[in-house]
Amino acid sequence: MHRAHRLSLAYLTVQGCPPEEQIRVAAAAGYDATSLRLVAPNGVDLAHPILGDAALIRRIKAATANEGISLFDAELLTLLPDTDVRHWAPAIETAAELGMPMMQITSDDADLARAADRLAGIADVAAGYAVTLAIELTRWRAMSTLADAKRLVEAAGRSNVGILIDALHLSRSGGRPDDVRTLDRDRVLYLQLCDAPAEPPASDAACIAEARGGRLMPGEGGLWLDELMSVLGPDITISVETPHAGDAALSFGARAEKAMAATRRFLDAPRSGGGGAASGRC
Repeated sequence: MHRAHRLSLAYLTVQGCPPEEQIRVAAAAGYDATSLRLVAPNGVDLAHPILGDAALIRRIKAATANEGISLFDAELLTLLPDTDVRHWAPAIETAAELGMPMMQITSDDADLARAADRLAGIADVAAGYAVTLAIELTRWRAMSTLADAKRLVEAAGRSNVGILIDALHLSRSGGRPDDVRTLDRDRVLYLQLCDAPAEPPASDAACIAEARGGRLMPGEGGLWLDELMSVLGPDITISVETPHAGDAALSFGARAEKAMAATRRFLDAPRSGGGGAASGRC
């Protein structure tokens, strides 16, 4: 906990870490919670399958109890044109069993009506388990902007669907903190915090590489993080997501500690309400 902010260790910060070890390193570094990848993003291999492994699920639950840490958000469902939402019920059920209140979801379906209908369907399943769906926009998918995400939430019409704000994705989609002000406060679920150069990469492929292995620590780049924090308010839950290929030689524990130290320095620094001028699209 940092004053009013609950701090969670995002999966990508220690990507590849086995789930039980991830829980231990998050606790050791002082996080309040951590995320787990239950479903891989479309086109990405799942390093450590959890669904259907009853013994592993029991060990994960024991690890959280032993370490005094909770699980916050589960990754990552992707809406596609041929998605059958019934196949996602085990992921929602497992997230609930592990005490995870949030499940991340993104969309790569350009048909808004179809995507909204399927989002509503999985939201109805999630509501039965008290799980909220956190929509994440990504510049290289069909739902690429904050406006796209807002339209999808509104079209789905479910109270347990909201939007997570990822500082990098917001910037690389051409968004700014002022755009977040247009959202219903109840729909803004949490923040994924990192920094990055003000100048965006030149292509979608470069954006993907940056998002998965080229992020900077909070306060070390050119994004408008001070302004974003002022928009989000003092009690937003922060998921620290700072994967960087240059940290590959570090242990999982060292990566978690590095990210925590940088996040605390950033949060302890005087807020100016300004920040960098990053606003360009990839």
